[in-house]
Amino acid sequence: MKKIFLFSAALVCAAGAKAQVDTLANQQLEEVVVAGVRVQKTAPYAVANIKKNELETFSKGGRELPFLFSQTPGVLAWGENGLGTGTVAMRIRGAAGSRINVTLDGVALNSPEDQTVFWANMNSYASLLGSVQIQRGIGTSTNGDGAFGGSVSLATGAPDTKPSVELTGSYGSYSTYNVGAKFSTGLLFGHLVFDGAYHETTTDGYIHGTGGRSGSYYGGLTWLDDRFRISYKNIGNFEKTGQAWNGVVTGNDDLTLMDGTYGAKTGISTYKDLYERGLGKYNPLYEYLLTDEKGFVKDADGNYTTARYTMRDGSYWNKTTDNFYQNHNILSFAFQPSAHWSHNIALHYTYGFGYYSELKQNAKFAKFGLTFYDKDGNFIKKSDFVRKKGLSQHTYGIVYNLNYKDEHWNVLGGLNLQQFRGGHFGYLTYIKNEEAEAKFRPGGADYKYYDSDARKFDYSGYIKANYRFAAYWNIFADLQYRHVEYKTDGLNDKFYKEGDGYRNQLLDISERYDFVNPKAGISYYRGGHKAYASIAYANREPERNNFTDNGSYPAPTPERMMDVELGYQYNGRNWHAGVNLYYMYYNNQFVQTGAQSDIGENLTTNIESSYRMGAELEAGWSPLSWLTLEGNAALSRNIIKDFDEMASENWDDSYRQIHYSHSSLAFSPSAILNGFLNLHYKGIEAVWHTNFVSRQYLDNTENATRSLPCYSQSNASVSYTLHPGKRFVGLKEAVFGISLNNVFNRRYAASGWVYSTILDSDGHPNDNRYTQIGFIPMAGFNMMGNITLKF
Repeated sequence: MKKIFLFSAALVCAAGAKAQVDTLANQQLEEVVVAGVRVQKTAPYAVANIKKNELETFSKGGRELPFLFSQTPGVLAWGENGLGTGTVAMRIRGAAGSRINVTLDGVALNSPEDQTVFWANMNSYASLLGSVQIQRGIGTSTNGDGAFGGSVSLATGAPDTKPSVELTGSYGSYSTYNVGAKFSTGLLFGHLVFDGAYHETTTDGYIHGTGGRSGSYYGGLTWLDDRFRISYKNIGNFEKTGQAWNGVVTGNDDLTLMDGTYGAKTGISTYKDLYERGLGKYNPLYEYLLTDEKGFVKDADGNYTTARYTMRDGSYWNKTTDNFYQNHNILSFAFQPSAHWSHNIALHYTYGFGYYSELKQNAKFAKFGLTFYDKDGNFIKKSDFVRKKGLSQHTYGIVYNLNYKDEHWNVLGGLNLQQFRGGHFGYLTYIKNEEAEAKFRPGGADYKYYDSDARKFDYSGYIKANYRFAAYWNIFADLQYRHVEYKTDGLNDKFYKEGDGYRNQLLDISERYDFVNPKAGISYYRGGHKAYASIAYANREPERNNFTDNGSYPAPTPERMMDVELGYQYNGRNWHAGVNLYYMYYNNQFVQTGAQSDIGENLTTNIESSYRMGAELEAGWSPLSWLTLEGNAALSRNIIKDFDEMASENWDDSYRQIHYSHSSLAFSPSAILNGFLNLHYKGIEAVWHTNFVSRQYLDNTENATRSLPCYSQSNASVSYTLHPGKRFVGLKEAVFGISLNNVFNRRYAASGWVYSTILDSDGHPNDNRYTQIGFIPMAGFNMMGNITLKF
C-alpha cells in the first residue's frame, strides 16, 4: 500500500491535464450505477438519504456505519466492545442483520450463508462513500437476500477530477485512534482517474479483552467520458479484534447473580447494577468470577472480583479474537447513449477468509467428539481447550441494469446472477491436559474436528416502472423473480453419541427455492407536498444455522411478509415534516421457541402469524441561518399473535409448553427517538444529539425480568473548518473537531441475551424463573479528537 501511495503522489504532482469531462454527466453516470437498487424522490417508500458530507464527518471517529444509521428513524445499533468500533450490529424496525439487505454499488454485501453483514469488516467505509440510502420495510427490488426489515444501499464516492490528498487523524478514550489517507490524481490524459485510500482503527476497548485493530483500503481506476464510464474498484478490509459476544454476564455457568436467585438478595437486575458492583467491564471470554465455599468472592469495597484465565505454563490467556480478511473487486461499465437510455453492468468477485480463536475453559471432551482416558485408565471428562473456527468464501457474479426514461415513464429492468462457494473448518490448537495434548495433537499439530463445504446460487431478475400522469401523480409497479439453491455437505461441529464414542453430525443439505415478489404503489408530488401509499410482498429462505442447528429436525419453511406503507411529507422554505405509517404482516416467521434440537442447539421453527405496525415521524426547522432543530421518532407494536414457548424445566431436562396469545417480539422496542440541535456559523459547527430507546424484551414472553430497561443518552460534537488560502501552500482546508459521547455517563445495555429455566422444587416457578442475562453495554462518557487536512 505504501508503494501505491508513493506512486500516486507522483501522479498527483504530474497531473496537469485539464478536465475534459462534463461534471453533470459524471454525476448522472454515478447515479446509473445504483439506479437498480435505489428509489427516486417520488417513490412510495419510507426512505432516509445520507449525504457525502455527513459520511465524511462521521468517518473521523472510527466508529462503524450502523451508529450513523441509528440517527435515522427506527434503527438501533450496538457494539461488543462498548465504543462502536470492531464488532457492531444493527436492527431496522426490530429486524436483525440477516433481514437487512445491504449493497455496495448495487452488488450484494450480505454473506450468502448467514445472510448478514459483519460491520467489523467494513471499518472506515464511511470515508469511501458518496451517499447512502436506507429503505425501511421491503422497499424496492434489490440484489441479494430479501429485505424484511429494510435495505441499505451504499454508493462509493465519485472520483475527484482534480488532484487531491487528504490526511486524517483521531485519538480518544481507551487509547482509540483512527488514521487515514486518501488521494486522487485528478484527470490524467483528460479521462483517467486513479484514486485510493487507507484507514485503520486501533483501540483497547471498553470491555476487558476487546482491544483490536481493523482497517480498510481502496484502490480505483476510472475512465470517464461524457456518455460512459468504466471503473475498477478494489476494496479490502481486515480486522483482528478482541471479542465479547457473551456480553457482561450475571454470573457463571453454575450460578447467577440475578436478584432473588434461590432467595438471595443481590440487588442485581440490570447492567447498571453490575457496573456498580465492579463488573461493568467483565468479559467471560477473557476472565472468570472468583468463587469460594460461600459463593462469589467480593473485595473490601463489596465489589465482585475476577481473575484472568491461565494456560498450562502459568501465562495468561491473551484474549478471544476474531480475525478476518476480505477483498471486494468490482469492474463496472455505465453507458448512457441518449437522454432516455442508460445501461450498467458489473462483474464482481469477493474473497474472504477468517477465523476466531477462543479458550473453552473446563469444557467437555465430548463437545469436540473426543473420548479420553489417562494413562491410569481414568476417564477424563473435561479440560481447557483453544478452538479455532473459521471459513473461506468465494462470491462472484454479474449485475446488469437497463433504464429507460422520458417525460412520463421511468422503467428499470435488471438481472443479478451470483454464485457462492465456501468452506467451514474447526481445529483444536491447545489442550491443557498434557496427556490429551500428546494424544490428539502429536507434535503440536492442530486437531481438525469438523470440515464442511457449502454452495449457494442466487439468481434474480426484476422489472419496475414508474408512470407519471396528471402532472403530479405517479404510479409504481415492481415485480421480481428470485431463484435460490443452497447445498452444504461434510462434517459439522456438533456430535451424536454412538457407542463408547461420538460421531459428527453429517451435513447433506440440498434445497431450492423460487420466489415471486410483487410491489405496487402510488404517490402525489407537488411543490413541497408528497403523499404516497404502497404494498409489497417478499419471501426469505432459511439461513445456514437454521439447517445445521436443527439437527435431524426439519428446517423451517421460507418466511413471507406483506408490507403496507402510507405516508405524507412536506418541505417548506425553512422547515419540513413527515409521517410514515406501516403494517408488516409475517407468515411463517423464523422464531426460536426455547426448544432444543437433538444436538443441543436452539431449534428454529415457523410461527404462523406475527406483525409489526407503527408510525415514523420526522421534522426539522431552521428558524435562523445558523440554527437547525431536527428530530425523528419510531413508535411501534411488534406482536406474535399466538406463541407457544417451550420453557426449560430443571436445566433443560424437560420442557413445558406455555401459550401466549399476544406477546411482544424480542428485541423490538416500542419507541426509538432522536433529537438534534445544530449550530453552524462560518467555519464552526456544533451538534447536540439525544436519543431514547424504550424497553427491549430478550425473549418472546414479554417478561420484564427478562428484558433491558429503557435508556437515553446524549452526544455532542464541535468542529472548526479553516480555509488558509495562500498562507499555507497546497493546504486547501483544515478541520479540527472533538466528539463527546454519552455526555451524562449513562450506564446501560443496548442488547443482550437471556437463559431461563423453571425449578419448581428450588423456589423458581414459572413466574420467578432462574435467570441468567448477558448484557451488551455501551461505554460511559468517552471522547475523540480529530484533525483533517485537505491538499
